[in-house]
Amino acid sequence: MAVAPSDALVGREVEWARLVEFAHQADSPASLGLVWGRRRIGKSFLLQDLCEKVGGFYHHAFRGSEAEALRDLGHRLGEDRGLGSSLALENWTEAVEALLALGRGRERLVVLDEFPYLLEHSPSLESILQRAWGPGARGRSESRTRLVLCGSAMGVMGQLLTGTAPLRGRAGMDLRLRPFDFRTARELHGIEDLETAVQTWAVVGGVAAYAREMVEGDMPSGPSDFGRWVSRRVLSPAAPLFGEVDLLLGEDPAVARARKPNLYHATLAGVALGNHAWSSLTRYVRLSGSSLQSIVRALVAAGFMDELQDPIRDNRPTYRPADPLIRFHHAVIRRHQARLTRHGADTAGLWDELVSTFRSQVLGPSFEEMARSWVTHFAARESLGGTPDHVGTTTIGVPRADTGRMEPLEVDVVVAADDAGEPGERTVLALGEAKAGAVMGLRQVERLERARRALGPRASRARLLLFGVAFREEVREEAARREDLEVVDLERIYGGA
Repeated sequence: MAVAPSDALVGREVEWARLVEFAHQADSPASLGLVWGRRRIGKSFLLQDLCEKVGGFYHHAFRGSEAEALRDLGHRLGEDRGLGSSLALENWTEAVEALLALGRGRERLVVLDEFPYLLEHSPSLESILQRAWGPGARGRSESRTRLVLCGSAMGVMGQLLTGTAPLRGRAGMDLRLRPFDFRTARELHGIEDLETAVQTWAVVGGVAAYAREMVEGDMPSGPSDFGRWVSRRVLSPAAPLFGEVDLLLGEDPAVARARKPNLYHATLAGVALGNHAWSSLTRYVRLSGSSLQSIVRALVAAGFMDELQDPIRDNRPTYRPADPLIRFHHAVIRRHQARLTRHGADTAGLWDELVSTFRSQVLGPSFEEMARSWVTHFAARESLGGTPDHVGTTTIGVPRADTGRMEPLEVDVVVAADDAGEPGERTVLALGEAKAGAVMGLRQVERLERARRALGPRASRARLLLFGVAFREEVREEAARREDLEVVDLERIYGGA
């Protein structure tokens, strides 16, 4: 059945189609599905829109007691049935039976949004749903309810179908929504100028609400408008984005329950400020590796940090902020909060002082991540010399030209084939350097050549990729002569392969 989304929907065509498919399963018995992802990416908008289109039942839970939650759901069910009063619900068994009843006689999409709020006071709800959706459950066989459990608490939603969780094996859909990639984000932001698009991505990434409600639809119109936009929409204490990262951390169940939530903030700050390796992160937070491990695991599970495996070295993961705004917050806002929040603060003048920090600590790392994303999702196989099975970053030892002593060399983009069991034995397909604040020339080519030589025979045919905003003519001419050198400028990043 074809159901058209609202015109405001951008970049969620695949997710919309999957939800429509879930909502329309003909005569199949009641089914259960999950929709989850971090806050502000449009989950509720998507589900509300679909419920309106197909006559579904949408209920948004709030934080409170079990009695309040049952009363609130009973009120919505009473409205839906046209009772003129609330439906009395004594417990969650009765509530689940009432939700199944919505699908008796017809197929009905039913959404429980912010499901983790309900589990805070009623953890038995998972088991009640397990029983109701169990094989041979009478209520399920007589209903065509399509129940969607939606939530933003990543650590909670991500565990609902794992291990020995009650709902494992019960759900027919597990749909995780992620922020938009940089190409779709540019469409959402409505920015024509490519360099401005890169800078804007480095601040707000691909989170839908950061380009709409939380900035009142105000996005930079071009290079000359970017400073005005950052000053007003991000650095101003009156701007919702100013305190967004602290708010998200405070709302997360893992952080809220932690004995020392300050350590979660410190760990995230350490990663955002460039302490990507485990050793440098432990030094920054001043915690032992064993003490830090549970905090890192919780931040990764909650969607605040990403763990990036080294494609060519075993057991060398690095950590990155999962969202560009997290990096911007810790590099720019948090470190200068006292000055920014002072009464009458000149945020435009402060931004002029902070531009260099933004370029080195925010824009640079963000552009490197864009390069890795381009390699993974958009690059032609001919550009890489094969399939990007493993993509990441690495640090290798290379000999100095003058003394021969080994020194570390960080490679921004590494592409490896999946042709060996151990990372250290994989064929290296491509090596790349990504710089948003430099004019790329032959010096960067020579740096990649040093890395390729240091990696030995398995990298002998590796292609060299230069990602940049500006390039010297000499390097473009070199790339035209060589088959192993690729220039990836902004036009190619946003529109080419």
